Amino acid sequence: MAVLMGRAGVALAFPFFDPTNADNVPGAAPLGTDLPEADVAGLRNQLRLVNPGAPGNPSAWTIIPRLTIQQLFTDNAYEVTSPRSADAVTVLAPGIKILADTTRLQLSLDYQPNLLLHAINGPLNSMTQQLNATGLITVVPDFAYVDVTALSGVQSRLGALTGAGTLGAAGAGAGAATAANAAGYGTGEGLNRNNEVQTSSFGISPYLLRQLGDYGSVKLGASVNAASYSTISGFAASPFPTGGGTNSSSLLTTEQIAHYSSGQFLNKLQYALDIDLQQSHTDTGATPVTVGTTTATTPGTSFTSERQTFNNQLSYALNRNLTLLGAIGEQHIQYSGGQAQTISGLIWNVGFTYVPNPDSSITLTYGHLNGTNSIQANGFIAVGGRSQITFNYSNTVGTQLENLQNQLNNAITNGQGGLTNAQSGGQALTGINALGVQTGVYRFNTFTSSFSTQFSRDTLSLSLTWSEQTSVNPAVSTSNSPVTTSTVGVDSNGIPIIISTNGPASDAWTGGVSWIHLLSEDLTLSSSASYSVIHRSGGLNDGSLSTAVGLQYLLSPTTTLSARYSFFDRVSKIPGYSLYENLLLLGLTKQF
Repeated sequence: MAVLMGRAGVALAFPFFDPTNADNVPGAAPLGTDLPEADVAGLRNQLRLVNPGAPGNPSAWTIIPRLTIQQLFTDNAYEVTSPRSADAVTVLAPGIKILADTTRLQLSLDYQPNLLLHAINGPLNSMTQQLNATGLITVVPDFAYVDVTALSGVQSRLGALTGAGTLGAAGAGAGAATAANAAGYGTGEGLNRNNEVQTSSFGISPYLLRQLGDYGSVKLGASVNAASYSTISGFAASPFPTGGGTNSSSLLTTEQIAHYSSGQFLNKLQYALDIDLQQSHTDTGATPVTVGTTTATTPGTSFTSERQTFNNQLSYALNRNLTLLGAIGEQHIQYSGGQAQTISGLIWNVGFTYVPNPDSSITLTYGHLNGTNSIQANGFIAVGGRSQITFNYSNTVGTQLENLQNQLNNAITNGQGGLTNAQSGGQALTGINALGVQTGVYRFNTFTSSFSTQFSRDTLSLSLTWSEQTSVNPAVSTSNSPVTTSTVGVDSNGIPIIISTNGPASDAWTGGVSWIHLLSEDLTLSSSASYSVIHRSGGLNDGSLSTAVGLQYLLSPTTTLSARYSFFDRVSKIPGYSLYENLLLLGLTKQF
């Protein structure tokens, strides 16, 4: 618990998960090595590799190839106000899940490319990428480790869409609740290659971790992380971070950390020291811009940043349930170029961690961090043995890609292949799929909460997320009009498409409910509804509603049939952005 306490006051970008806090991850085995029941049922037909480093353990590796074939029928393929165009879309989505739990490697990887072929509207054909991976390599036991992360998915260029997007989600063919989770045809309602971007992030973090007996533990590490987003300009999007093109941005971040946590020699009083140094380089591509009635293209830019954080934290256990927290340190954040600005000075916080039982924990602090006074909170609460509440709130400063990297470093892969917040057990990548992509440096306020309860044949889930980003550039944030408004472009077939919309501030609320009911041992009924509203500078607001109902039939332990109807509706003040769409999805997933 000492390492976890040491990070309670300051959100460090370095990967949260390591062997010292594996037992503190709520509701998940380390690195999500547990398989969902549908996958366990089919293990007899899956390839198993014997780990040479662990003789006699035939399940150290589990590799599950799969193929998902879907047929989608839509009455608005271009997802525009007009003209509406019906289409039939064939989706081919081969995927693979790899789980490793050996003495040297813990790995959870789920990869799936989605090939979309339109019967009528050929210009919309594309292949997008879906990848989630977290891994921990033990180089020298109890001493040297390497953490690896990988993420790729699509998100809306303009945001909202009831939070639709595949960043952090499981592949469409993975897990037992495909009919409930697979939005649209694997890319989300309201998304196609005209209005989505492919986003990726890859990181590697070697570090040394040494226990000093009763005197505590020491951690020294470094990391390199590359992230980017870009529009899909060709037929196939790359799963790897790439720069260039319009509406694109790439980020390269290096980081060095030092962490010390005291041991039992101080008894109830614990001390933690964190030193975190980050250096970043950002490149942005050209962006179409409309101001008034004039449309132009702004050239790409480059800028660098550095972030230095020194933090000392004391914790005192009043009893087995309540621990008081207090911290003080110094922080320096500086951006160069067109984003030139500096945040520097004293940081501090006070708060507590309350652990009423082994399945519940609440951490709440208030202090000065990232140039402002704010609350930081996270927790998970078990209710009645069958229900759980999770919540997380944070206030950070950075670019959108820096925010993505930080949230990825605080996530683990769950059994279905999706990403989960490692501190609360709730949703990871808060707001990433809800806010449109923009360049610049912003202050992010993010909140997510969820409630789930499970009965013998039913699972009910509720969620609420809020994301706000505000430019910290004085020239932008004090402006009364948006820096970039919106425009509607026209493709080669004369179909209108949205180019971009940006501004100094925006926020998005998304609420959702889902219900999964087991009709029989082989047949599952799922339904969901979500509503999202986004507020943008200049009054370019919109709201969107998404509802769905689906059936999933387990034809055999390794073959699943699914049928799903969904309705998506968006009302927007952006010209040409309002739309509604009906979708019918029929699919088959085969595991090998």
